[in-house]
Amino acid sequence: MKILRAIGGFFAKIGRWIASTAWVQPLLIVGGIFAVIFSIPYIKKGIEGLQTDTTDYKYKYYKDRALDLKDGGKADKLLGYLEDYEDNKENIKKEFGSQFLLSFVKQNCQNCKDAVEGYKYAANNYNSKFTNKFKMYTILVDKTDDDGEYLAKPIVEKHNDLFDVIAGLFEDDAVKEDYPIFKNKSSVADGVISKLKELSGITTEGMETPTTFMIDIDEYENGRFGINGITQFFFNYIDYVEGDTINSASKGATVRDLWTYSNLFDPEYKID
Repeated sequence: MKILRAIGGFFAKIGRWIASTAWVQPLLIVGGIFAVIFSIPYIKKGIEGLQTDTTDYKYKYYKDRALDLKDGGKADKLLGYLEDYEDNKENIKKEFGSQFLLSFVKQNCQNCKDAVEGYKYAANNYNSKFTNKFKMYTILVDKTDDDGEYLAKPIVEKHNDLFDVIAGLFEDDAVKEDYPIFKNKSSVADGVISKLKELSGITTEGMETPTTFMIDIDEYENGRFGINGITQFFFNYIDYVEGDTINSASKGATVRDLWTYSNLFDPEYKID
């Protein structure tokens, strides 16, 4: 009790001193005002932190990997390199890598969003086993300029020859017998081929999303099936998930398999 009385007496003396010392009071008032002013940014930040986060993180995954869409930009260059592959394979490896996915996506595409967790799972759980680390680039087909014009449209139209070549790959339906996934998942073959054929003369307005190619220059040079360095074609890889359970793990395993040409994507794999 003596200690409490001593502490109380100490603060009482300070209070009487402040009350009897006129020049201290204005300083305390001014100091209090400045303390409030300097606290405003932190108070504002704290309030903002309490607000609901409305970020579309699945779309952000694609935005973070998006190639710029200006004339002569990364998207324009990559499509041009693929179009004229034989003269540009070293440029592709140097500027983009020897293996990567290129996916055409848009914001309000549920299949695009559903695919994200598989890409993340594969990168987080299998990268240490991959010869080439998982990599993806995207082209946002619904991104517009200030006038509402699709930024990707002139680029896609400029490189229509590339899409014509891809579309023509399966003109002879017998060719699908050379494509590993079609041997093992014939139920999706006709749908994929039909959509690939529709890429001829494609515009961004009519493009199926996601439309995804895997470019793998080393494997393509080693005789892997494909065209212009592109060795995998798919629209919704979730169609290839094996088993009845579709979750991040099963999606990730499918991405792993298509990245490494394993299981369903292995030409020697046979479904019982």
